[in-house]
Amino acid sequence: MTPPITHRPAHRQLWSGLSSQAPTAEIGVLGVPFDNATSFRKGAAMAPARIREVTPHIAPATEEGHRLAGLRVRDYGDVSADLDWKRYFATVEAQAAQVLRHPFALFLGGDHSVTIPLTAAFSRAVNGQFGVVHFDAHPDLAHEYEGHRWSHACTERRVLELPNVEPRHLTFVGLRSFLDEELAFLADHPEINVHTARDVYRRSIETVAEDVTTQLQSVDAVYVTLDIDGLDPACAPGTGTPEGGGLSTRELFEFLRVAFARLPVRALDIVEVAPPLDCADVTTFAATKVIYEVFGWVKEKLDLSNHSDNTDNTDNTDNKE
Repeated sequence: MTPPITHRPAHRQLWSGLSSQAPTAEIGVLGVPFDNATSFRKGAAMAPARIREVTPHIAPATEEGHRLAGLRVRDYGDVSADLDWKRYFATVEAQAAQVLRHPFALFLGGDHSVTIPLTAAFSRAVNGQFGVVHFDAHPDLAHEYEGHRWSHACTERRVLELPNVEPRHLTFVGLRSFLDEELAFLADHPEINVHTARDVYRRSIETVAEDVTTQLQSVDAVYVTLDIDGLDPACAPGTGTPEGGGLSTRELFEFLRVAFARLPVRALDIVEVAPPLDCADVTTFAATKVIYEVFGWVKEKLDLSNHSDNTDNTDNTDNKE
């Protein structure tokens, strides 16, 4: 008879054992399980729970073998459901403000409409101008969609209404599907940088990353919103509106690696992961892998910041409370 297993790896816990209730934790996490603004298939509301469920099965290290031990992740749970959409988004904004007190904030959507209250909170938290990197198959630039200004197809139109973000500080990566209204808006605002999926294929992800970091050099903080359908459906099938011809998970990693190294990225949301539409949790694991690589880059940047506290290094000021 095989004896029962009595010992489990230490990381078989939420966030691989990195969880902490310390108010000074380096990373704050908030789930926004909301998908009432989707225009097609639902399921994204289940993503925060499913992502957390798989974290005990992820080793606390990056793909290059950098240990995450010592990094503290404070998880604030999920924003509670509310049938009043306006009140719910106000609650999201208020709770996000608390998470943004940490050096880095991670938000788990939810459909892409949740970025609207999240960036509103970010706008209030940033002292100065901020930039937005929008990774997606769609630009989400409709003024209204299906009769509502808070559709997941209107995300960036609402973001551009915030007082401290300018069109020249908005950049898209991975686009390959456009509404007529969105094309007209982009034609009227050539200062918005658009890097389609085909641009990435033809020019390389490294070149695109250089362009993005150059564009956003002057901002005080950067918000990255990552719609999982920016990836090719082969890499992320579990999403409501998949579009063929997208980026690979490897290309996404390489792009984010450059962005986190060279820009003052203070917050990231991951949206449109829909576990009920997923195949073998492929999409959930892709999103979780992105999160753990981000943890590694944040840890590295904060370690460098701490190491240079007594030096004149203004590049790290964005990581200080």
